[in-house]
Amino acid sequence: ADVAARLEAVVSRLEKLADSLSAGGTPAAGGAAPAGDQPKFVDAYETIFDEEIKAFIGAAAAIKGCTDLEIDSMATTFYSEIGKVMKMAGACKKPDQKSLMEIMKPVTELFPKAEKASMKRGKCMNHAIAWKEMLAMVNFLFVPKPRGYAEEAYTQPDMYLNKILTAAKKQEGDEQAKNKAFVKTAKAIGVALKDYIKQYHAAEVAWNKKGVDAKSWAPGGAPAAGAAPPPPGMAPPPMDLGPPPAVEASSAPKKSAPGGMAAVFAQINSGSSQCESAAAGGATAAFKLKKVTKEMKAQMKNEPTLKPKTKKSAPKKKKAEAKKKVVKPPSCEFRQGTWWVENQVEDKEVSGVELKHNVYIYNANKVTITIPGKIKSITMDKCTRAKVIFDQVISTFEVVGCDACKVFCRKQVPSVAIDKSKGTQVNFTVQAAQNPPEIVTSNISETNIVLPGANPDGDPPSDPIEIPLPEQYITKITGKNGAWETDTTMVTHGG
Repeated sequence: ADVAARLEAVVSRLEKLADSLSAGGTPAAGGAAPAGDQPKFVDAYETIFDEEIKAFIGAAAAIKGCTDLEIDSMATTFYSEIGKVMKMAGACKKPDQKSLMEIMKPVTELFPKAEKASMKRGKCMNHAIAWKEMLAMVNFLFVPKPRGYAEEAYTQPDMYLNKILTAAKKQEGDEQAKNKAFVKTAKAIGVALKDYIKQYHAAEVAWNKKGVDAKSWAPGGAPAAGAAPPPPGMAPPPMDLGPPPAVEASSAPKKSAPGGMAAVFAQINSGSSQCESAAAGGATAAFKLKKVTKEMKAQMKNEPTLKPKTKKSAPKKKKAEAKKKVVKPPSCEFRQGTWWVENQVEDKEVSGVELKHNVYIYNANKVTITIPGKIKSITMDKCTRAKVIFDQVISTFEVVGCDACKVFCRKQVPSVAIDKSKGTQVNFTVQAAQNPPEIVTSNISETNIVLPGANPDGDPPSDPIEIPLPEQYITKITGKNGAWETDTTMVTHGG
């Protein structure tokens, strides 16, 4: 009875296999699961793509400046390629780093494209920079502990997304709604991917340890290009080619005459016999060679043309001159509501500014830029040892990517933002200190603010007070059983 039951089970399995083959399907290679039976993390990513990512692509496509910078098309390629890798992880073993980089080539090609887009000035410059920061999330595929990386990476675009929101407050109607939608959907992607990585890929990407080789995998379960598809049925029997033709005796190779080393020794012996039978000159005469006498040797030594020539040492190649840095000419132009002050090498006063104007200072080196009057905003970008003196700003003064720069506020500034800079010093007069600004810092070092002393108008006046801004923080974790809390305090620089 047991044997009959086992036979029935085998027959049932064979019938199912025959049905699948007759329907045009083939068994999954390497024991991989069918396409419909994919891991939960693949389904979860597809849900994020349908709900969050498509919404972001639509929001970017609705803004003309974003479509001009191709943010929507880059986002489609970026998140689609990550989706392919997630499907691959569900079906394949973990590839080596080199193979994974080759698989991710369509994604890595987006980084220089996004960098180029972020350098184009315009209304969507912050959109492009925020998108460039969003690309960093792809590194969870390469780092050893994706969860910790994702916790930090998903907030990288926030600074520029907040700038878009700040600008949207002054906009109206459809333009305001589109920019708010861009920010909302971008932040939603960051949160969704952070939670997704935390749930499914906390320690490492969940590759299938029993899966197939990633190089032979292709999307949709199809074999990789160049691989032979499995046969739909049994292979046909081989053709009967008959016995090989007989070799005739006349066509067999004849035995070669003696040769090889035997022939060499025979030739040597022949030369020896010639030497022995030669007349007085012996071997020299036999082979018609002239004997070199002592007089001939002495003559050769004195003959200048016969002296061995000394090899002249080849001249050493000069070290390639270092490429000179391209120095662009200084310029100060007013375009589309902004004064572009670039590549200044001498002190400059920006005259003619008005309340609605912005000033953008780029690549100023060891110069002083003076901006009189009331102005909307000022930005310093990639400046070195430069000073900026201004009267009043009604929005924000920004310092981005600068080194050892000084800022002097004479009257008022409501907000100061310092990002990716070191050695920055912000000075306030007595009038400016009456309404101190809000200072936002990110990734800074050696940054100080200088405020007036207790009696600046005295005789002698009191010294100004220099206050360092914090660079380090201490975070303490409290709580238990899932109810965790954090308490963060700054580390002071000194007494």
